[in-house]
Amino acid sequence: MFDIPAGIQDSLFRALGTSEKVLIARAPGRINLIGEHTDYNNGLVLPGAIDKYTYFACKPNGTDTISATAIDFNESISIPLDQLEKSDNLWTNFLIGLLLEFQKREINLVGFDCAFTSEVPIGAGMSSSSALECAILVGLQELLAARDLTKWDLINMSQSSNHNFLGIKGGIMDQFASLFGQENQVMLLDCSSSDHEYVSLINDEYSWLLINSCVKHNHLTSGYNDRVQECQQAVEEIQSKFPDVAQLSDLTSTAQLSSVSFSSPTIKQRACFVLEENQRVRAFVRALAEHDLDTCGQLLYASHKGLAEDYEVSCDELNFLVQLLRGRAGVLGSRMMGGGFGGCTINLIHNTEIRAIKKEVTEQYKEAFDIDPLFYEVNIAEGASCAIFYDLSD
Repeated sequence: MFDIPAGIQDSLFRALGTSEKVLIARAPGRINLIGEHTDYNNGLVLPGAIDKYTYFACKPNGTDTISATAIDFNESISIPLDQLEKSDNLWTNFLIGLLLEFQKREINLVGFDCAFTSEVPIGAGMSSSSALECAILVGLQELLAARDLTKWDLINMSQSSNHNFLGIKGGIMDQFASLFGQENQVMLLDCSSSDHEYVSLINDEYSWLLINSCVKHNHLTSGYNDRVQECQQAVEEIQSKFPDVAQLSDLTSTAQLSSVSFSSPTIKQRACFVLEENQRVRAFVRALAEHDLDTCGQLLYASHKGLAEDYEVSCDELNFLVQLLRGRAGVLGSRMMGGGFGGCTINLIHNTEIRAIKKEVTEQYKEAFDIDPLFYEVNIAEGASCAIFYDLSD
């Protein structure tokens, strides 16, 4: 059992129009301390689940139809089970794509009513989409009695839906963090082997502050899929010299790249970034183990430089936010976080400076871009789970 804010629980019950018991699943968003755009290159990442959740409530309705309500969008749809087809509505497609994944595994679907709502900001780089997917998966796993499915099965189902139904060619980091999260623990994940270990993240002096640029990104319309394709091209060109390199994360030194004749400087830059970002993840974990937060901060800045210049997924607003805090007292490091082209920066800041920094950033960012930034202080939290809840309002 887990706690749900009273307002959220009430809204879920109202959307379902019932006083009966319902199944409610929740799945968290995530932060990624370092290791960006390395997951779909089968590299290293260091994410953690956060204490902002998406909630998915459902109950069987005894029909051959699914009725779904997106509370935050004030939208509802009805889908016959024999008409699970792609629509023009993105949130509907998340649900349909996952239902098709259950069907692929010969798990019988039933008609049900469902509703969802979220605390995870959309387009902020905290993976609101994966939080929604994981909440749906965990909820439907229980509703459909598909208890033999493991967490890794659910991750593979989400990735398959993203790749084959939604057309988003992402990796597994976001789903992994949402499902495997543990309180006060980030996770070093090797996306190639799925090997992972938990790394303690308890520090009383410094906190992780997310600053939302309020520039929205969409993986379907941004350059995200372009980067995936460019990395695939880089692998093909590297294999002409090093046939054993099956993915960019197999690279071990920049010397390898220097001996390859790339078709363009851009393709070489993409490969160089992935190699160096994997190295930064390893160095970051070592620094955490040694309680060397200064080195962690410098690695954050180095990661942002690579993302902005070599991988080219940053934007003017994100660069401004990072540069604004560089060298500022109480700030150890900053970088853009997530797919890029907008969203948040992640910042390692001394607790005593957070209030003043919020004020300074708000004033200067507003002056530069006429945008009011948003701030999120997040804690590392537990991963997805589900339970039966009862409407006790009567």
